[in-house]
Amino acid sequence: MTASTIPAQSFPAPEPGQGAARACAACGSAQLVHHRASRRTGRSVLSCRACGLRAWAERATFRHDLEDPAGALTFDYDGYVNGKREGTAQSAWQEALDILAGELAGRPGLNLFDVGAGDGEFLDLARQRGFSVSGNELHAGAVDIARSRYGVDLMLGELRDLGLADAYDAVTMWCVLAHVEDVDELLTDSFRLLKPGGILYLQTPRWTRADGLALGAMAASGGRVTRIVDRRVAEHHWQLHTARSMRALLGRHGFSDVLAIPKARYSLKSASYLASLGMPDGLARAGGRAMDAAIKHGPVPRIVLDVFARKPE
Repeated sequence: MTASTIPAQSFPAPEPGQGAARACAACGSAQLVHHRASRRTGRSVLSCRACGLRAWAERATFRHDLEDPAGALTFDYDGYVNGKREGTAQSAWQEALDILAGELAGRPGLNLFDVGAGDGEFLDLARQRGFSVSGNELHAGAVDIARSRYGVDLMLGELRDLGLADAYDAVTMWCVLAHVEDVDELLTDSFRLLKPGGILYLQTPRWTRADGLALGAMAASGGRVTRIVDRRVAEHHWQLHTARSMRALLGRHGFSDVLAIPKARYSLKSASYLASLGMPDGLARAGGRAMDAAIKHGPVPRIVLDVFARKPE
């Protein structure tokens, strides 16, 4: 059974006020399928029949604060860094910058703004490629790291509070869209940030056929076989897009020439990913070696989208 064959009426949506969205966050359609909740986490998935977006149904009920009063990042940043696959991000950055430089060729003094710039490493590379660079972060700890490691001065705060408009040739965001509370606000602010004719680039998680099979297994098991869906649709990835949903979402915000390219880009080491699913360390290491070989040599699910869109002149 695949996700598309699970009938909406089998799993009624919560009553109004219980947190589930009533319209698609990408295209605005009410053609939503509310899937059975995970017995492990209590989370459930909404599918949009119109554009293919999958999203965490109860996302509006979630609240978090990643920053402590001292301004340091409170999640396991070192563990996250150590679990990243070496070279994957750098290769993706170079590829995106190649496309941006080509699309923006002929515009003098190219500048670039990175939303949620983290430790500033991407902006350091963009600067080496000839862009004047800037960016923002919500965490004072990350701003300090970017300055000390790469000499990149980030702005601290939300885009809406920075007072920037028609200022940049390129705006980039790496796996930011699926994390933010208000996607519409972020894209409105990003559109405002771009000069006419400028380009938005973003990388975001993609819904795959493998995810559909996992969602079908969760339904068939009565919500018991859930680890893949729980990992893929969660606090850190609350929306998984398709090319159609990205075109619909960005079109609603005034962007044109939307190009969404599926990529088999795995940023975490396979053993770390399997461990995050709850697999014991020994099995995670063995399974990770097999996954690494598949990623290197064979076809694997294209789990992210590279998206480019233009602000009209």
